[in-house]
Amino acid sequence: MKKISAMFKNEITKKILLFFNENPQCIDTAKGISVWIGQEPEEVKKALDKLVKEDILINHKTMSIDAYSYTNQREIVRSVEIYIKKNLKNI
Repeated sequence: MKKISAMFKNEITKKILLFFNENPQCIDTAKGISVWIGQEPEEVKKALDKLVKEDILINHKTMSIDAYSYTNQREIVRSVEIYIKKNLKNI
């Protein structure tokens, strides 16, 4: 996994990480998440898939839809929380 700080350099990825940090039990599609964070669905899908590759998100893939949720790996969730608290206090 890349360093957490590297994930926050991309604005869309940052918004996704903030969204899941605030809504850790959420499972939603790229389109749904794009509405919540105010970004284009295609760009959100690319960022979501990158976060899946980094094990930060889980892709709940079915035959007709991809839905995403936060990882169950507590050390990753904690690392994201710590980064947000230390570096994004004004959000």
